[in-house]
Amino acid sequence: MWWGNRYPVFVASRLISQTGDMAALSALTVHVHASTGSPVAVGALFLVRMLPRILGLVAGAIGDRAELRGLMMVCDAVCGAVFLLIALVDPSFPLLLALVFVAESASTITLPAARTLIGRTVPKEHLAAANGMLIAASATGFASGAALGGLLAGMGDYRWALVINAASFAISILLLVPLPRAVPEPRSGRSFYAETVAGLAVLRRSAHVRPVVIGLVGIAFAAALDRPALIVLVREDLGASALWYGLVLGGIAVGGLVAALGMPRYRGMDSRALTLFGIGIAAQMAGHLTMGLAPVTAVVVLGALVAGFGNGLESLCGNTLLQRDAPKESLGVVLGVVLSGSFLADAAGSALGGLLVETISAPGTFVVAALIMLACVRIR
Repeated sequence: MWWGNRYPVFVASRLISQTGDMAALSALTVHVHASTGSPVAVGALFLVRMLPRILGLVAGAIGDRAELRGLMMVCDAVCGAVFLLIALVDPSFPLLLALVFVAESASTITLPAARTLIGRTVPKEHLAAANGMLIAASATGFASGAALGGLLAGMGDYRWALVINAASFAISILLLVPLPRAVPEPRSGRSFYAETVAGLAVLRRSAHVRPVVIGLVGIAFAAALDRPALIVLVREDLGASALWYGLVLGGIAVGGLVAALGMPRYRGMDSRALTLFGIGIAAQMAGHLTMGLAPVTAVVVLGALVAGFGNGLESLCGNTLLQRDAPKESLGVVLGVVLSGSFLADAAGSALGGLLVETISAPGTFVVAALIMLACVRIR
């Protein structure tokens, strides 16, 4: 059984690879900007990095049919080899984009695989705690890796961050090696396509799974609306410094980390996951509304803390519910739909949010986002 002393080793592997990955991304961003001087080139880097997320459904279906520990080791090996190659050859910009696309395609397979592994191996009564540990590790790796990459790129050659990233994937593989295999559910003999379609049918048939998926994707869209509005609200409407903008973003991260670390300790977490999922959405609604209507920047920070806590609680409970209620043989497909749907919703929300800020103001955009979040609570 994975749970017990073995599961923290798995979380450590994800923390280390996430830290290295974010360090590489930060360093690459600084390098591309410095070498090209073009915001368009920086945008192309982020676009290439995110494009594979559209194929989350396919990535999840692969995980449903594979032994997950071995699959994640292969994907980590591909990522490590690609970043080491970039560090060694310092490729031209077009080749750099192609290599980043290969690495991110492998990472896209890993994302639903990690959460499918939890649903496949962790007892139901421990799912909330397992997800809390993984979400907290991801948040920690994201923040520390971004800071490390920026520091290394600023101090010298950006390629040192890529070497560190390659080493982080190697360490992750070594941590996964002694862990038990996570074998797939017995297959029906259907083709890959037929099983993927069957997994999608779960979203249509299951009264437990469908509202959770809609809630997760809908909240991703609503929260993305406020991304372009936040900088305008803080810097222009409230006249605050860039430091306050950073504090607001930090407040969102801290709130999410508190939820991930603290809520799994709540004794009724497992039995009340659906109720807490709705509370998480409601907290995000309250936080975003508070930020939009805040008279001073300090209140925006308070709203960010509440919104971040709600986001962490929603993510924690949403993944727990899907791992608990979705059929094990189709869990990867369901989680892949959430991955692709959230990515597309995030992209659409960010684009529409900019138009809303221009049309109805930054505070008005926050109100619209809060109303969409309210609709997601009612769908539940």
